Amino acid sequence: MWDEYLASKRGQFAVNAGKPSPLWNASEQAQWPMYDLAGFYLPDQAIPEVLSVTPVNAAVDSAYQIVTRFWPEGTTTRDSATKSALTMTVYARREDRRWVLVNALPFRTSTGVRETRGRVTYRVAPALRFDAKMAVRAAAFVDSLATAFGVAAPPHIDYYVTESVDRALEILGVVIPERFGAAGGFSKPVNLQVFSGIPALGEEYRHEIAHVVLLPILRGSSTSLLASEGVPTWFGGTAGRDFRGSVRHLDSLLRLQPQLNLDRLVDDMGVSSDGRNAAGAVLALMVHEVGGVDAVRQYLRTPGREIREVLERLLQRPWPSIVEDWRRRVDQIAAA
Repeated sequence: MWDEYLASKRGQFAVNAGKPSPLWNASEQAQWPMYDLAGFYLPDQAIPEVLSVTPVNAAVDSAYQIVTRFWPEGTTTRDSATKSALTMTVYARREDRRWVLVNALPFRTSTGVRETRGRVTYRVAPALRFDAKMAVRAAAFVDSLATAFGVAAPPHIDYYVTESVDRALEILGVVIPERFGAAGGFSKPVNLQVFSGIPALGEEYRHEIAHVVLLPILRGSSTSLLASEGVPTWFGGTAGRDFRGSVRHLDSLLRLQPQLNLDRLVDDMGVSSDGRNAAGAVLALMVHEVGGVDAVRQYLRTPGREIREVLERLLQRPWPSIVEDWRRRVDQIAAA
């Protein structure tokens, strides 16, 4: 069954992570539009090597755990010279006289604290302590941000608090060779899910919450990383730093690398994401000062190829002037 499911993706795992499948649990597909939570991270044409299929506990559950290592396209499995893409765990459970696949997430978050504040339901790793004050502030942030941008607040948000980014991935059933530590988190806006992998921010990771709340603005439109990551960074910082800390880090990068400027941050996908995120956050602040929330909405909906033209219109000045003003604002914020 697992082989058949993988073959049905035709090598396009991430883009088909929400493609309906009769082989997957129907309630999970109804709950999460992008239901294959671990498969979303598979590179195209990855080669599977099933490592084990083992029963969970026959006395408790009919499920079997399926562990699969995936290798990059064009490589040979078990080749010691090649690094695997990732190791993925899913489960198979018997339902109505047949077997269906289910995510690792419900199995791996069945213990630990579960609390709800406002629209947000928290599941906290057993090793961590629930911070009610952070949770209350985060719930208020959800409603205030939705109101400010004129969008319907999400009906609910499922929020997972873990010890690290690596652990956040592991509860999804994903183990990647690269380790990230307690350095951030991620969200799955279409699923109304937030995964916090930095205990210092814990229940109040506003950057990832903003991704979920602002999703209605982005539906049916193109955007750019500069804006789609910049606006959440304006509200909640990035890489474990708050907004001002993110801009101070950007300022230090600009001083250490004279060749790094706004044009390069706009065009070069090879620059650090935390630098680009902070650059986009400063632009979001500038746009808001000139045109308010409506202008920020337009900024969010601007594809990368049009970003200069749209920013010239929103900020009412030519691009060279924007570049100079942006650098001055970075200096001002960093010095504050």
